[in-house]
Amino acid sequence: MKKIVLLVCLSFITLSSYSQVIKGVNARLFKIISAKGDTIHFLKTDSAVNVKKPVILFCQGSLPYPLIIGFESKNFVTNISNFNYNTLSKKYHIVMISMPHTPPVASSKHLNRAYSFVRDTTDEHSYDSLYLRDNYLDKYVERANVVIGFLKKQKWVDSHNISVFGHSQGSYIAVKLGLLHPELRAVGYSGGNPDGRFALHIRKLRRAAIAGEITEQESQKRINIMYDTWKAMIKGSLINDFKYGDPAHTWVSFTLSGREDLIALKPPVFIAYGTKDLESAESSELMPIYFEKAGKTNYKMNPVVGCGHNFEEYKADGSPDYDKMHWDDVMNNFVSWMEQLKKGI
Repeated sequence: MKKIVLLVCLSFITLSSYSQVIKGVNARLFKIISAKGDTIHFLKTDSAVNVKKPVILFCQGSLPYPLIIGFESKNFVTNISNFNYNTLSKKYHIVMISMPHTPPVASSKHLNRAYSFVRDTTDEHSYDSLYLRDNYLDKYVERANVVIGFLKKQKWVDSHNISVFGHSQGSYIAVKLGLLHPELRAVGYSGGNPDGRFALHIRKLRRAAIAGEITEQESQKRINIMYDTWKAMIKGSLINDFKYGDPAHTWVSFTLSGREDLIALKPPVFIAYGTKDLESAESSELMPIYFEKAGKTNYKMNPVVGCGHNFEEYKADGSPDYDKMHWDDVMNNFVSWMEQLKKGI
């Protein structure tokens, strides 16, 4: 136990830090170097550092998006622009950490069509080799741990009021941080799957058979192939195969049973999901059953009815309507719930 505590403490140590105001957006960019020599950038909304506020650390989803994308006419903050971060920034510092080995600020000309940073824009999978190497759960937790340690030392941070909100891939990171930091104000678990990422492939194939899109026999045949694929991933024989969107070691690291971790959290946990996002909803909406059985009552469920993974509504033809997303509702509900906890309501 002493060794574990020591490792956690050492990961807080930073050798140097630097910050600058980003033009065109109400934000400040920080650069810190950890004791292990890892360069970590993070963005803080509201460029001022003379006002003490609580912090919400936002853990974004997958893919190497820069924190800020430079278009010809303006700079654009990724991920947190899904909600009105400027309004939340009046009361909270919103913090978002860069992806490993990904420029924190990049021109749109250097990104692929999904706005991910690549070495060659003609090859949408030409990700930086170091990003691929470090694209796994423990690395993200390690980097976020360093940032939390840095934040706690800043005069502009209410160090007793730091919360973490993770979406999609970031939900796994948020839970692990909540386990490492029982003193956190709250943990937001959004768009996650307590059964782990790889489960979505199995469920998609089973649902396809139920919907009549493929036969039951074909569904089972493909599921058996997925089992073999998973075995190959575990053995490490699939290295940088992008058939499933990420290299094998990334899938392995984010495929874990999260129910036990969610139950073990000491900070209160807020669980949000779109009810049409079946990869998240089918597992997340069962958590109250396990919470109550374990005697856990410090949780809040926030299903967004009829919406998808990014809380988007759907059009009459069944396609997602990204002009009608409910991110503001989710984040406002999270903050309101936290503030009620603080008041003991």
